[in-house]
Amino acid sequence: MHISFAVFALAAHLAALVRVLMYRRNGARHRYHVSWVAWAIVVVSGGASIDIALHAAQVDFFDAATAALIALFVFAARGNVARLLRREQP
Repeated sequence: MHISFAVFALAAHLAALVRVLMYRRNGARHRYHVSWVAWAIVVVSGGASIDIALHAAQVDFFDAATAALIALFVFAARGNVARLLRREQP
């Protein structure tokens, strides 16, 4: 059962990584702090993917759920990290 968690977590991390990498700005201005956060998402998702691939037996439900939530948020924002960081004005 742990292997299924590992496969699910690996797929979720890779999906989030690819979605952030495939984002196109289409004329939006470049913001350095947003690009650093996008870089961090790619690095953390890539590192987690490598770690899961090497140590699949150590993945549990909460690791898979965390990966799924990260992928869900990235896909909800369509890969736009600035949308993830945006706050609503009252």
